[in-house]
Amino acid sequence: MLKDKGGFLRVLEAVIAVLLVAGAVTIILARNVQVDDNSETVKQIQQIILEEISTNPELRPAVLNCDSNSCNKAGISSDSRFLNNSISSLMPPEYNYEFTVCLLDEICTLSNSPGYYTKGDIYADEVSVAATLDIPPTDPKRLRLFMWLKE
Repeated sequence: MLKDKGGFLRVLEAVIAVLLVAGAVTIILARNVQVDDNSETVKQIQQIILEEISTNPELRPAVLNCDSNSCNKAGISSDSRFLNNSISSLMPPEYNYEFTVCLLDEICTLSNSPGYYTKGDIYADEVSVAATLDIPPTDPKRLRLFMWLKE
């Protein structure tokens, strides 16, 4: 049936060579594709805002005095409003945000499902704030900041 196996082996060898070259080209092109990813920008903005909150002598007590169940962007307490105004003043206009304050052993989450805010990516970062010598002793708290691009 197959008297000359040399022709079959050459065709098989050529197919394997084409597959290897195609695979290498695909890998090289996939690495060079640039995605419009703003995660690094958002991370830098969040770090600036959270560092300001953690080092500012007026903002630290506001975080510590917040009731962990109701301290967020929509909160009505003076501490919530003060934190919201401070974050808002540092936030670039092309981003929306939400924040929550919770105890260290609690989970800080958005008050609604992520789809309520945006169909895109939501980026989160947090900072822990504890009492210092000039702040009366209280339980340490976390402020988690959520950010996303406006649609």
